[in-house]
Amino acid sequence: MKKIQESKVIGTEMVEGKEVPVLQPEVHQRIYCKNCNNEVDSHEEATGVCSDCGESWEVHKATDIHIRVIQIPLGSGTGE
Repeated sequence: MKKIQESKVIGTEMVEGKEVPVLQPEVHQRIYCKNCNNEVDSHEEATGVCSDCGESWEVHKATDIHIRVIQIPLGSGTGE
């Protein structure tokens, strides 16, 4: 799985009277052959054929996207 977008703070927002960061999520992508589940490398992507099973990407190429969202707790912070 390859990271295609880093997480980062893209702004702030007021929530319950507190300023909290707005985050862009971290995104990972996996390109693979649906026929044999082999992850595609750059050589295979260029040739259009899976090196494990020999099938064409035109029919068997699949992409999974994994988004990692970071949650920030919004507790009252009373210290008790």
